[in-house]
Amino acid sequence: KPIYQEICKRVDMFVRRLEVAYILIPVGALQLFFLYLEFFASLPTGGFKPCREAGCVQRIPKIIHQTYKDDNIPPNWAGTPPAWKSVHPDWTYMFWTDEKNLQLIKDHYPEFLPTYLGYPYGIQRSDAARYFILHKYGGVYADLDIKPTRPVTEIIGDAELVLPQTPNFGLTNAFMASVNGSDFMAHIIDILPDHANKWYQIVRHWHIMTSAGPTFLWAQYERWTGDKSKDLIVPAAYWGKCSICKSRCRDIETSPLSHLTGNSWFSIDSFIFNYVIMCNPLPLAVGVLFFVDLYKTGRLPGTTKVVHSSRNHRSFGIKWLGFFTLAFVCYYIKQMP
Repeated sequence: KPIYQEICKRVDMFVRRLEVAYILIPVGALQLFFLYLEFFASLPTGGFKPCREAGCVQRIPKIIHQTYKDDNIPPNWAGTPPAWKSVHPDWTYMFWTDEKNLQLIKDHYPEFLPTYLGYPYGIQRSDAARYFILHKYGGVYADLDIKPTRPVTEIIGDAELVLPQTPNFGLTNAFMASVNGSDFMAHIIDILPDHANKWYQIVRHWHIMTSAGPTFLWAQYERWTGDKSKDLIVPAAYWGKCSICKSRCRDIETSPLSHLTGNSWFSIDSFIFNYVIMCNPLPLAVGVLFFVDLYKTGRLPGTTKVVHSSRNHRSFGIKWLGFFTLAFVCYYIKQMP
Protein backbone atom coordinates (compact mmCIF):
# COMPACT_ATOMS: atom_id res chain seq x y z
CA LYS A 1 0.00 0.00 0.00
CA PRO A 2 2.75 2.56 0.79
CA ILE A 3 4.37 1.78 -2.59
CA TYR A 4 1.03 2.26 -4.36
CA GLN A 5 0.50 5.58 -2.58
CA GLU A 6 4.01 6.73 -3.52
CA ILE A 7 3.43 5.85 -7.17
CA CYS A 8 0.12 7.73 -7.19
CA LYS A 9 1.80 10.72 -5.54
CA ARG A 10 4.58 10.82 -8.15
CA VAL A 11 2.12 10.46 -11.03
CA ASP A 12 0.04 13.30 -9.58
CA MET A 13 3.14 15.53 -9.30
CA PHE A 14 4.15 14.72 -12.89
CA VAL A 15 0.69 15.47 -14.29
CA ARG A 16 0.41 18.76 -12.40
CA ARG A 17 3.81 19.91 -13.67
CA LEU A 18 3.09 18.80 -17.24
CA GLU A 19 2.78 21.71 -19.64
CA VAL A 20 0.33 21.04 -22.46
CA ALA A 21 2.41 22.98 -24.99
CA TYR A 22 5.43 20.74 -24.41
CA ILE A 23 3.40 17.82 -25.79
CA LEU A 24 1.18 19.49 -28.39
CA ILE A 25 3.97 21.35 -30.19
CA PRO A 26 6.06 18.26 -31.12
CA VAL A 27 2.92 16.17 -31.78
CA GLY A 28 1.55 18.92 -34.00
CA ALA A 29 4.85 19.04 -35.86
CA LEU A 30 4.65 15.26 -36.35
CA GLN A 31 1.11 15.57 -37.72
CA LEU A 32 2.21 18.28 -40.18
CA PHE A 33 5.14 16.11 -41.25
CA PHE A 34 2.79 13.21 -42.07
CA LEU A 35 0.50 15.55 -44.00
CA TYR A 36 3.49 16.84 -45.97
CA LEU A 37 4.59 13.30 -46.83
CA GLU A 38 1.10 12.38 -48.01
CA PHE A 39 0.36 15.45 -50.12
CA PHE A 40 3.76 16.68 -51.31
CA ALA A 41 6.44 13.98 -50.96
CA SER A 42 4.78 11.22 -53.02
CA LEU A 43 5.46 10.75 -56.69
CA PRO A 44 3.07 12.57 -59.04
CA THR A 45 0.81 10.36 -61.15
CA GLY A 46 0.75 12.75 -64.06
CA GLY A 47 3.46 11.95 -66.57
CA PHE A 48 4.11 8.48 -65.15
CA LYS A 49 5.66 6.42 -67.95
CA PRO A 50 6.35 2.72 -67.33
CA CYS A 51 8.29 2.43 -70.59
CA ARG A 52 11.62 4.19 -70.94
CA GLU A 53 12.60 2.98 -74.39
CA ALA A 54 10.83 3.03 -77.76
CA GLY A 55 9.18 -0.30 -78.47
CA CYS A 56 8.84 -1.11 -74.76
CA VAL A 57 9.96 -4.71 -74.68
CA GLN A 58 8.91 -6.40 -71.45
CA ARG A 59 11.92 -7.76 -69.57
CA ILE A 60 10.11 -9.20 -66.56
CA PRO A 61 9.01 -12.83 -67.09
CA LYS A 62 5.29 -13.46 -67.58
CA ILE A 63 4.82 -15.25 -64.28
CA ILE A 64 2.36 -14.31 -61.55
CA HIS A 65 3.12 -15.31 -57.95
CA GLN A 66 0.74 -15.30 -55.00
CA THR A 67 1.03 -16.95 -51.61
CA TYR A 68 -1.10 -18.08 -48.68
CA LYS A 69 -0.49 -20.40 -45.74
CA ASP A 70 -2.35 -23.28 -47.46
CA ASP A 71 -4.74 -23.97 -50.35
CA ASN A 72 -7.80 -22.90 -48.34
CA ILE A 73 -8.02 -19.28 -49.48
CA PRO A 74 -10.53 -17.18 -47.45
CA PRO A 75 -13.82 -16.49 -49.29
CA ASN A 76 -13.17 -12.75 -49.65
CA TRP A 77 -9.94 -13.51 -51.57
CA ALA A 78 -11.05 -16.66 -53.37
CA GLY A 79 -11.78 -14.76 -56.59
CA THR A 80 -8.32 -13.25 -56.82
CA PRO A 81 -6.37 -16.15 -58.44
CA PRO A 82 -9.04 -16.70 -61.15
CA ALA A 83 -9.00 -12.95 -61.88
CA TRP A 84 -5.23 -12.96 -62.44
CA LYS A 85 -5.49 -15.99 -64.72
CA SER A 86 -8.39 -14.52 -66.68
CA VAL A 87 -6.78 -11.12 -67.27
CA HIS A 88 -3.40 -12.71 -68.11
CA PRO A 89 -4.24 -15.84 -70.15
CA ASP A 90 -0.74 -16.15 -71.65
CA TRP A 91 1.04 -15.88 -68.28
CA THR A 92 2.08 -18.67 -65.94
CA TYR A 93 0.33 -18.57 -62.56
CA MET A 94 2.19 -19.97 -59.53
CA PHE A 95 0.49 -20.28 -56.15
CA TRP A 96 2.76 -20.70 -53.13
CA THR A 97 1.75 -22.24 -49.80
CA ASP A 98 3.85 -22.20 -46.63
CA GLU A 99 4.96 -25.72 -47.45
CA LYS A 100 6.11 -24.76 -50.96
CA ASN A 101 7.87 -21.67 -49.63
CA LEU A 102 9.78 -23.78 -47.13
CA GLN A 103 10.75 -26.27 -49.84
CA LEU A 104 12.04 -23.43 -52.03
CA ILE A 105 14.33 -22.27 -49.22
CA LYS A 106 15.52 -25.82 -48.52
CA ASP A 107 16.24 -26.59 -52.17
CA HIS A 108 17.80 -23.35 -53.37
CA TYR A 109 18.69 -21.16 -50.38
CA PRO A 110 19.61 -23.57 -47.54
CA GLU A 111 21.93 -21.01 -45.92
CA PHE A 112 18.85 -18.92 -45.08
CA LEU A 113 16.92 -21.81 -43.53
CA PRO A 114 17.91 -21.11 -39.86
CA THR A 115 16.78 -17.50 -40.18
CA TYR A 116 13.60 -18.52 -42.00
CA LEU A 117 12.60 -21.06 -39.38
CA GLY A 118 13.62 -18.68 -36.58
CA TYR A 119 11.06 -16.01 -37.48
CA PRO A 120 8.48 -15.86 -34.66
CA TYR A 121 5.61 -14.81 -36.94
CA GLY A 122 4.29 -16.52 -40.05
CA ILE A 123 3.89 -13.20 -41.88
CA GLN A 124 7.67 -12.70 -41.65
CA ARG A 125 8.23 -15.96 -43.52
CA SER A 126 5.65 -14.88 -46.08
CA ASP A 127 7.38 -11.51 -46.51
CA ALA A 128 10.80 -13.11 -46.87
CA ALA A 129 9.64 -15.87 -49.23
CA ARG A 130 8.41 -13.42 -51.87
CA TYR A 131 11.93 -12.01 -52.30
CA PHE A 132 13.34 -15.49 -52.85
CA ILE A 133 10.54 -16.36 -55.28
CA LEU A 134 11.22 -13.29 -57.42
CA HIS A 135 14.98 -13.85 -57.28
CA LYS A 136 14.61 -17.46 -58.40
CA TYR A 137 11.87 -17.16 -61.03
CA GLY A 138 11.26 -13.48 -61.70
CA GLY A 139 7.80 -12.22 -62.55
CA VAL A 140 5.10 -10.35 -60.65
CA TYR A 141 4.20 -10.87 -57.00
CA ALA A 142 0.85 -9.59 -55.66
CA ASP A 143 -0.91 -10.02 -52.32
CA LEU A 144 -4.23 -11.86 -52.43
CA ASP A 145 -6.13 -8.65 -51.69
CA ILE A 146 -4.98 -7.22 -55.04
CA LYS A 147 -7.08 -8.05 -58.12
CA PRO A 148 -6.34 -7.00 -61.70
CA THR A 149 -8.89 -5.23 -63.88
CA ARG A 150 -6.53 -4.89 -66.84
CA PRO A 151 -3.18 -6.50 -67.77
CA VAL A 152 -0.43 -5.53 -65.36
CA THR A 153 1.95 -4.91 -68.26
CA GLU A 154 0.96 -1.24 -68.24
CA ILE A 155 2.55 -0.89 -64.81
CA ILE A 156 5.77 -2.87 -65.27
CA GLY A 157 6.67 -1.58 -68.75
CA ASP A 158 10.24 -2.41 -69.74
CA ALA A 159 11.69 -2.19 -66.22
CA GLU A 160 13.77 -4.91 -64.56
CA LEU A 161 12.59 -4.03 -61.06
CA VAL A 162 9.21 -2.56 -60.10
CA LEU A 163 8.41 -1.34 -56.59
CA PRO A 164 5.31 0.68 -55.64
CA GLN A 165 5.00 3.58 -53.26
CA THR A 166 2.60 3.37 -50.36
CA PRO A 167 -0.06 6.11 -50.14
CA ASN A 168 1.40 7.17 -46.78
CA PHE A 169 5.15 7.17 -47.35
CA GLY A 170 7.84 4.75 -48.41
CA LEU A 171 7.67 1.58 -50.50
CA THR A 172 5.67 -1.60 -50.05
CA ASN A 173 6.15 -5.29 -50.84
CA ALA A 174 2.43 -5.94 -51.44
CA PHE A 175 3.07 -5.76 -55.17
CA MET A 176 6.50 -6.22 -56.75
CA ALA A 177 8.02 -7.35 -60.03
CA SER A 178 11.54 -8.21 -61.13
CA VAL A 179 13.62 -10.24 -63.52
CA ASN A 180 15.00 -13.51 -62.18
CA GLY A 181 18.42 -13.12 -60.62
CA SER A 182 17.72 -9.44 -59.87
CA ASP A 183 20.70 -7.71 -58.24
CA PHE A 184 18.43 -5.92 -55.81
CA MET A 185 16.61 -9.11 -54.80
CA ALA A 186 20.02 -10.74 -54.32
CA HIS A 187 20.98 -7.84 -52.05
CA ILE A 188 17.74 -8.23 -50.07
CA ILE A 189 18.38 -11.94 -49.63
CA ASP A 190 21.92 -11.31 -48.39
CA ILE A 191 20.87 -8.69 -45.86
CA LEU A 192 17.73 -10.38 -44.47
CA PRO A 193 19.50 -12.40 -41.72
CA ASP A 194 21.08 -9.23 -40.30
CA HIS A 195 17.64 -7.70 -39.70
CA ALA A 196 15.83 -10.71 -38.25
CA ASN A 197 16.26 -9.44 -34.68
CA LYS A 198 17.24 -5.86 -33.97
CA TRP A 199 17.20 -3.99 -30.66
CA TYR A 200 14.51 -1.57 -31.91
CA GLN A 201 12.07 -4.34 -32.91
CA ILE A 202 10.27 -4.10 -29.59
CA VAL A 203 6.61 -4.53 -30.55
CA ARG A 204 5.15 -7.13 -32.92
CA HIS A 205 4.07 -4.71 -35.67
CA TRP A 206 7.42 -2.92 -35.86
CA HIS A 207 9.29 -6.24 -35.71
CA ILE A 208 7.38 -7.51 -38.75
CA MET A 209 7.67 -4.27 -40.70
CA THR A 210 11.41 -3.83 -40.19
CA SER A 211 12.66 -7.43 -40.32
CA ALA A 212 11.33 -8.46 -43.74
CA GLY A 213 8.28 -6.29 -44.40
CA PRO A 214 7.62 -3.03 -46.27
CA THR A 215 9.72 -0.78 -44.03
CA PHE A 216 12.68 -3.15 -44.39
CA LEU A 217 12.28 -3.16 -48.19
CA TRP A 218 12.04 0.64 -48.35
CA ALA A 219 15.09 1.18 -46.15
CA GLN A 220 17.20 -1.30 -48.12
CA TYR A 221 16.24 0.22 -51.48
CA GLU A 222 17.16 3.70 -50.27
CA ARG A 223 20.56 2.43 -49.06
CA TRP A 224 21.27 0.20 -52.05
CA THR A 225 24.06 1.59 -54.21
CA GLY A 226 23.51 -0.70 -57.20
CA ASP A 227 22.33 0.29 -60.68
CA LYS A 228 18.83 1.78 -60.50
CA SER A 229 18.59 2.94 -64.11
CA LYS A 230 16.22 0.10 -65.04
CA ASP A 231 14.08 0.33 -61.91
CA LEU A 232 10.55 1.68 -61.82
CA ILE A 233 8.92 3.24 -58.76
CA VAL A 234 5.15 3.31 -59.22
CA PRO A 235 3.14 6.15 -57.59
CA ALA A 236 0.62 4.89 -55.04
CA ALA A 237 -2.36 6.35 -56.89
CA TYR A 238 -1.31 4.74 -60.17
CA TRP A 239 -1.47 1.22 -58.78
CA GLY A 240 -4.68 2.07 -57.00
CA LYS A 241 -3.68 1.89 -53.36
CA CYS A 242 -5.60 4.07 -50.91
CA SER A 243 -4.20 5.50 -47.68
CA ILE A 244 -5.00 3.55 -44.51
CA CYS A 245 -5.92 6.89 -42.94
CA LYS A 246 -8.89 7.55 -45.22
CA SER A 247 -12.44 6.33 -44.74
CA ARG A 248 -13.16 6.86 -48.43
CA CYS A 249 -11.01 7.14 -51.56
CA ARG A 250 -11.34 8.68 -54.96
CA ASP A 251 -11.85 6.08 -57.68
CA ILE A 252 -8.59 5.73 -59.57
CA GLU A 253 -9.49 4.95 -63.17
CA THR A 254 -5.87 4.90 -64.28
CA SER A 255 -5.04 1.86 -62.16
CA PRO A 256 -5.24 -1.66 -63.59
CA LEU A 257 -5.52 -3.02 -60.04
CA SER A 258 -8.35 -3.07 -57.50
CA HIS A 259 -7.88 -3.61 -53.78
CA LEU A 260 -9.85 -5.77 -51.37
CA THR A 261 -9.70 -5.65 -47.58
CA GLY A 262 -6.29 -6.90 -46.49
CA ASN A 263 -3.91 -6.60 -43.53
CA SER A 264 -4.99 -9.99 -42.15
CA TRP A 265 -1.92 -10.10 -39.90
CA PHE A 266 -2.74 -6.83 -38.10
CA SER A 267 -3.21 -6.89 -34.31
CA ILE A 268 -3.91 -4.23 -31.68
CA ASP A 269 -0.40 -2.77 -31.88
CA SER A 270 -0.82 -2.46 -35.67
CA PHE A 271 -4.03 -0.50 -35.10
CA ILE A 272 -2.30 1.83 -32.63
CA PHE A 273 0.75 2.31 -34.85
CA ASN A 274 -1.19 2.94 -38.08
CA TYR A 275 -4.48 4.59 -37.20
CA VAL A 276 -3.43 6.49 -34.08
CA ILE A 277 0.26 7.36 -34.30
CA MET A 278 0.56 7.68 -38.09
CA CYS A 279 -2.92 8.94 -38.97
CA ASN A 280 -4.19 10.94 -36.01
CA PRO A 281 -1.46 11.79 -33.47
CA LEU A 282 -2.72 15.34 -32.90
CA PRO A 283 -6.42 14.52 -32.26
CA LEU A 284 -5.34 11.80 -29.83
CA ALA A 285 -2.95 14.12 -28.00
CA VAL A 286 -5.55 16.89 -27.78
CA GLY A 287 -8.14 14.51 -26.33
CA VAL A 288 -5.79 13.08 -23.70
CA LEU A 289 -4.26 16.41 -22.71
CA PHE A 290 -7.69 18.03 -22.39
CA PHE A 291 -8.50 15.66 -19.51
CA VAL A 292 -5.02 16.18 -18.07
CA ASP A 293 -5.66 19.93 -18.04
CA LEU A 294 -9.07 19.40 -16.44
CA TYR A 295 -7.34 17.38 -13.70
CA LYS A 296 -4.57 19.95 -13.20
CA THR A 297 -6.97 22.86 -12.87
CA GLY A 298 -9.43 21.07 -10.58
CA ARG A 299 -12.23 21.00 -13.15
CA LEU A 300 -12.46 17.20 -13.31
CA PRO A 301 -15.06 15.59 -10.99
CA GLY A 302 -13.39 13.93 -8.02
CA THR A 303 -10.39 16.27 -7.96
CA THR A 304 -9.67 19.05 -5.51
CA LYS A 305 -11.92 21.96 -6.43
CA VAL A 306 -10.21 25.19 -7.44
CA VAL A 307 -12.08 28.49 -7.61
CA HIS A 308 -11.60 30.13 -11.01
CA SER A 309 -12.60 33.59 -12.13
CA SER A 310 -14.93 34.04 -15.10
CA ARG A 311 -11.98 35.35 -17.09
CA ASN A 312 -9.99 32.22 -16.27
CA HIS A 313 -12.88 30.01 -17.36
CA ARG A 314 -13.19 31.96 -20.60
CA SER A 315 -9.50 31.70 -21.46
CA PHE A 316 -9.54 27.98 -20.66
CA GLY A 317 -12.49 27.43 -23.00
CA ILE A 318 -11.01 29.51 -25.81
CA LYS A 319 -7.68 27.69 -25.55
CA TRP A 320 -9.21 24.23 -25.85
CA LEU A 321 -11.72 25.29 -28.47
CA GLY A 322 -8.72 26.30 -30.58
CA PHE A 323 -6.91 23.02 -29.92
CA PHE A 324 -9.96 20.89 -30.77
CA THR A 325 -10.60 22.94 -33.92
CA LEU A 326 -7.02 22.36 -35.06
CA ALA A 327 -7.34 18.65 -34.31
CA PHE A 328 -10.58 18.42 -36.29
CA VAL A 329 -9.05 20.24 -39.27
CA CYS A 330 -6.08 17.84 -39.30
CA TYR A 331 -8.42 14.85 -39.07
CA TYR A 332 -10.59 16.19 -41.89
CA ILE A 333 -7.60 16.79 -44.15
CA LYS A 334 -6.37 13.23 -43.57
CA GLN A 335 -9.82 11.92 -44.58
CA MET A 336 -9.95 13.84 -47.85
CA PRO A 337 -10.05 11.43 -50.84
